[in-house]
Amino acid sequence: MRALAFEAARALAAGRRALLVAGALALAGCGSFWPWSGDSGKIPEPPAITARVAATQAWSLRLGPAGPGFAPVSAAGSVFVATAAGTIARIDPATGGLLWKTDTGRRLSAGVGSDGDVVVVAARDGALLAFDARGERRWSAQLGGEAVTVPAVGMGLVVVRSSDNRITAFDADSGRRRWSFQRQNPPLVLRQTASVAIAPDAIYVGMPGGRLVSLSIESGALRWEATVSQPRGATEIERIADVLGSPLVSGREVCAASFQGRLACFDAPSGRAQWSRELKAAGGIDVDASMVAAIDDRDRLHAYSRSGASLWRQDGLSGRGLSAPLSLGPVLVVGDSQGLVHLVSRSDGAIAGRFATDGSAVVSPPVAAGRSAIVQTSAGAVVGISLD
Repeated sequence: MRALAFEAARALAAGRRALLVAGALALAGCGSFWPWSGDSGKIPEPPAITARVAATQAWSLRLGPAGPGFAPVSAAGSVFVATAAGTIARIDPATGGLLWKTDTGRRLSAGVGSDGDVVVVAARDGALLAFDARGERRWSAQLGGEAVTVPAVGMGLVVVRSSDNRITAFDADSGRRRWSFQRQNPPLVLRQTASVAIAPDAIYVGMPGGRLVSLSIESGALRWEATVSQPRGATEIERIADVLGSPLVSGREVCAASFQGRLACFDAPSGRAQWSRELKAAGGIDVDASMVAAIDDRDRLHAYSRSGASLWRQDGLSGRGLSAPLSLGPVLVVGDSQGLVHLVSRSDGAIAGRFATDGSAVVSPPVAAGRSAIVQTSAGAVVGISLD
């Protein structure tokens, strides 16, 4: 099979999203398609703030350029951050104080995953690099291909999916390979870096082709496989239906969204479909006890009840290149392609606040650390925004 990788850009044309092919290069294995790498045309002005909440930008520091595949992780009372150049840092989320910083000596393709005891990043040469809570090197392991998910750390495992569509679990303490599970890739897949979800008894992975799988945490055996959306269309690009972002587990449900497809929630133990909605997703989702929030391909923010009923839709941020949302207290937090961080009221979708960072794109989802949202920009700023 001849494999092509495409750089894609977001654009809005005739009221709908256009995918622009910017280049191609040969790869080993199946093709990959970036769902976006920027915006084409004039970006609309942000909407007015109409329902302000009390929030402040508590701190900001600069570590180095990051981009897709790099998002902060909150664990053990700290925030862990990695950069594309190979820096890993541990930060106090209350003050932004740097607790430690280390240079891995390798350029990274994804990071960082941590449970507070083990900190793991993925190098561009296909290696996993693990460090302890003090930033000291613990172990390294070879994946056999480039990582296409951020390493997930939990329940004594490090789990990652590689470019050959193989999901591999390593022992978090030693780096010993515990098990692997593999599915064949479709002819063309999105090039995006999400993560897998680790629960006490299972691992949930969003796959190319609109599939969601649940694997045994002990052996990697398939527990169930479900369809988020079916590929549709006449061309390979039209038929891309990959699950975007990370599956999210809340209570007895696991939810995921797919490119050009649907938002769906399933019974976590059995894989039985609970509900689904047509949604051309643009990235990951967030789920909490009462709401599922998602961004569509026009950068409209949707809120659904946990039974799938539509609660509201915020259209004012359309065309701004939004990150996945974060649910934090009374607001949803999203970043955009100009480095603005927007606070959106959970109750009715009103714009409730806005903060500027360094002007570069926020492509990874914000993460929660207590009452703070931690945001990492493409150019290298890490920013803490606190709800008062």
